[in-house]
Amino acid sequence: MIRDYKLEDKDELIKIIRQGIVIDEQDIFEYFNDDDIKIILYDDSEEGIQGFSCVKLWNGTEKKADVLLYVIPDARREGIGTLLYNEIMKQEAGVKLTFIKTRFRVDKDDATFFYKGLGYKKWYGMHDLYYNGSVQPKSDLQFVAYEDKYFEQYAEGLRKSFYEMRKVHDFQPHLCCELNNEKREEFLENKEQIFLLINNETLIASAIVNNSGFLDDIFVIQSYQGKGYGRLITQFAINNAISKGFNKIETSVVEWNARALKLYQSLGFSKIQTTHYYQLVKDEI
Repeated sequence: MIRDYKLEDKDELIKIIRQGIVIDEQDIFEYFNDDDIKIILYDDSEEGIQGFSCVKLWNGTEKKADVLLYVIPDARREGIGTLLYNEIMKQEAGVKLTFIKTRFRVDKDDATFFYKGLGYKKWYGMHDLYYNGSVQPKSDLQFVAYEDKYFEQYAEGLRKSFYEMRKVHDFQPHLCCELNNEKREEFLENKEQIFLLINNETLIASAIVNNSGFLDDIFVIQSYQGKGYGRLITQFAINNAISKGFNKIETSVVEWNARALKLYQSLGFSKIQTTHYYQLVKDEI
């Protein structure tokens, strides 16, 4: 039968989720401790929980949400996924939605046929990469922690470096970084995680090494691209993460960016999983 999630279901549901990794590890706590996220289960009287579906509203809206669905392998092809999806869309959080995003692994549990049958269209794909190697060769170039004096250069570097990717996938806004005081304060709050490659006070490249060992927002200023600086800033980021005690270093890259994927793999990153993101715009159906 289909029923609402209860707190005592948490441990069993987390085990199910980790089979498919449809929710990132860092998101698990949020999903099961947020009253604004609606979760329903398919619970068999003999076999236990066979699958789940949930709606996670985007901040500040009742019309846009992530809708996630997972059925354990042994219970598939029995209509459970369809039942869970139809039921979650009848819930109060589901009936108002006009834009829905979902995701699933294509390397393990490819649900392309299921979602296309519901009218979803592919939005983009993402490769998750892990690095378990040793220290990379070190460079004599000047790598420094972020300071406020680099705000304009850093913000403009983010805007221009990710513009093409964001435009291709229609990530709004296409220019990802507003040059305002709010963004300035955000950078300052995270200054110990942002690293810059500088030459004569001019920004060449940057990378974020966050507090979980994840490498993010790696970019090279356009006029310096094609000169090996992408490799150097990534090697620095790897070494910085290792120096902080992280044994497993992570990053991700959109499928579209084949050049970055090739670079990361050449440095020893392994592709762990590929996730496809699909979207449904209700007004179109």
